Amino acid sequence: MATTPPEEITFGRRTKITRRMKVGATIFFLLLAALITIIVFPITETTPAWVEPTQSNVYNFMARISPYILVGLLGATVAIAELVSTFQTYPREALRTRWAWILVAVNVVAAMIALVVVRVTMTEMNPSLQILSVGVGFQAIIRTRFVLAKRIGDDGQEGEVALNLGWLYDQFQNLARTQIDLELMNNRRTAVTRLLDYYPSMAELYDIAWYTITARATLSREQEEQRKSDLEKLLDPKAPENFAKSSIALMILENGGQAYVELLLTQAMQNLSPEAMTMSKPSSTDKLIWQLVETYSLPEMVALAEKLFTTEKAIQYVREAAQPDPEANTTNQKATIAHFLVQQLGTEPLQKAFAEQE
Repeated sequence: MATTPPEEITFGRRTKITRRMKVGATIFFLLLAALITIIVFPITETTPAWVEPTQSNVYNFMARISPYILVGLLGATVAIAELVSTFQTYPREALRTRWAWILVAVNVVAAMIALVVVRVTMTEMNPSLQILSVGVGFQAIIRTRFVLAKRIGDDGQEGEVALNLGWLYDQFQNLARTQIDLELMNNRRTAVTRLLDYYPSMAELYDIAWYTITARATLSREQEEQRKSDLEKLLDPKAPENFAKSSIALMILENGGQAYVELLLTQAMQNLSPEAMTMSKPSSTDKLIWQLVETYSLPEMVALAEKLFTTEKAIQYVREAAQPDPEANTTNQKATIAHFLVQQLGTEPLQKAFAEQE
C-alpha cells in the first residue's frame, strides 16, 4: 500500500475549478463591469447621442430585474443555511457536492417564482417589504395551496382544483438531501478506513476519541458526559474488535470533523507509513495491554481495579465487564478491561503493580 502525501489527502470528490468555470466567471465579471460603466457614465455635451438612451434602457432594465436578483440571493443564502444546519459536522463537504448546488439553484428559482406570486396578489405592499418577506419566507409561499377553480357536484358537495407546488418542492428537497448524505457517507467510510490504517491500535483510537470529545468547546457538560459514555460502551467484550475500532474511528470523525481527521492522518504520515507501522515493534501501551491479558485472570483484574481505582463507577464497570458470559470470549473480555485500565489509570500505576506482583 503506497503512502499518500499529506497534500493529496481527499475523502471523496471535491469541486474542482475547471477551465470552463474560469471562462464563465471572466465573462460574468466583464458583463458586470460593462453594465456598471454604462449606468454611471457621465452625460456631458460631448457625449455621443446614443449613450443617453442606452444608459436609460440599461438602468430601467436593471431596476426591473434587481428585485429578482436580490430575492434570488436571499433564497440562496437560506438554502445554504439549511444545508449547513442539516450537515453540521460536514458543512464544507456538503456544500461541495453537486446536489447541493442543484438545491441552491432550485431555491433561487423558487424565490423568484414566489416574488412573482406576491407581486400579482399583493400589489399594495411596499416593494422593499416584498423583497425582504419573499427572500426570507419564500418557502412558506411556495407551500401555499392555490385553488384554481371550485366545483359543486350533483350531490351538493363542493370540490376544487388546486395547485400544490409545496409537495413538489418538499419531495425535491428530500431527494437532494438524501443524495448529499449518500455522497458524504462514502466520504465518511473513506475517512474511517484511513484512520484504521494509520491508527490500528484500539488504545490509540480510544485516546484520540476521548481527547476529541474533551477538546470540543461547544459541547455542554451533559453532552460531553453522554458522548464519553457512548465511547465507553464501545468497549463491549461481546462486540468484535473490528466493529469497536470502526465505531471509535467514526466517533472521532463525527466529533472532530473532516479537517481534524486530515490533520491526524497528516501527522501519522509524517511519522510512519502503514507498512512501517505494521513492521515496527508494538508500542509500550500495546505491550502493557498484552501483559495484562496474559498475566491476569478476570477475577484478578477485578481485584487490581479495586486496588487502583478510587471511584466506584470505574470499579463497577470492570466488575460488569468481567462477569462470566458464555457468548463472550474471555480474552476479549480481558482485553476490554485492559484497555479501560490503561485509558483511565495510565501506564505507570499498572507497571508498578506488575513490579509489586513480581
